[in-house]
Amino acid sequence: MQGICAKISKAGALESEHRVHAFFYLWYGNPEHDGAYLHWNHKVLPHWREEVSAQFPVGKEFQPPQDVHSTYYPARGCYSSRDPAVILAQFDELAAAGVTVAVLSWWGQSDRKESADTQGVSTDALLPIVFQVAEAQGTVKLAFHLEPYVGRSAKSVRTDVEYLMERFGASPALLRWQGKPVYYVYDSYLTPSGEWAAVLKEDGDDTLRGTSLDGVFIGLWLEYNDGEKLETAGFDGAYSYFASEGSSYGSTWSSWPRMAQWATENRKLFIASVGPGYNDTRIRPWNPGATRAREEGRLYKRAWRHAIDGGADVISITSYNEWGEGTQIEPAKPSVTSGGAPFEDYGADGPKIYLNLTKKLVGDFKKRRRESQGSLREEL
Repeated sequence: MQGICAKISKAGALESEHRVHAFFYLWYGNPEHDGAYLHWNHKVLPHWREEVSAQFPVGKEFQPPQDVHSTYYPARGCYSSRDPAVILAQFDELAAAGVTVAVLSWWGQSDRKESADTQGVSTDALLPIVFQVAEAQGTVKLAFHLEPYVGRSAKSVRTDVEYLMERFGASPALLRWQGKPVYYVYDSYLTPSGEWAAVLKEDGDDTLRGTSLDGVFIGLWLEYNDGEKLETAGFDGAYSYFASEGSSYGSTWSSWPRMAQWATENRKLFIASVGPGYNDTRIRPWNPGATRAREEGRLYKRAWRHAIDGGADVISITSYNEWGEGTQIEPAKPSVTSGGAPFEDYGADGPKIYLNLTKKLVGDFKKRRRESQGSLREEL
């Protein structure tokens, strides 16, 4: 591990190989590996207004293996994230497409009752399997996507970091940037900047900075002024996450040059999140306004072009396999529901269109970086 850290510290040599990340979800299960279906049987979610929820079958549970919670059907079928063979095949797909970082959705320490997603699934117990697979696979590195479990605070995140590093800090599969692990913090705005500053600022009362637990912490940019808030909080950079273009200031492509300029001025990282489309109407039938059609890959290509031209330091893909929101680039296949209604598919270019497009677009990004060598931020 010490030799790896030494390599990383040399002029950003290793970091240059890991500038494309994919958000990766571990919440899927099936009877063979988990004793039940997990997430494929997702429930229909409520709207925040009761009068809207009343118009839809809130609480309805999908019935896999044929009726799943997505508008698409996975080419692998209803797989389990606990299956090492599946994880290995998925990492091999990412690596072949030029994506060398999987950002693992993590809902907190499994011994906390509140540490689970909206479907009651905790991803913590699967981390040893995923790290073992990544270590054996040897190409894909791992970062963490810290999700907002009930009761999350800046102080609890500090405890989470200690927990994760105690378990996985020595793993060669762990992504390190300038020697530090990388943490994306989803919905970081839910915690006041002052509370984050106590943990993320060098002069904070409970700071991680300068300790063995220091990391690269990336906050979510949602609204226009979030850059100022992230700077006050002590985050090392910002990401936009959402694949529904225009659904927030941060996810609006035309906002990205300004966000990149903020990053330059404040010596931060700007991570633009690109996606192939968005459709969550199976689990949020009241949300069709957020749908973004894939246009057989054209939307995805435009998103990448805006990220590259907009000055992103890193590009994150939303997502590799978030099937419920229809943002996945993982292969899908034509299928029908038990009632005979067709699932959407990827069109004439087949199940691997988005992996193939990703490979080309990663190449375009690397080429632009080579042409701009020295002008983009290599260090925090």
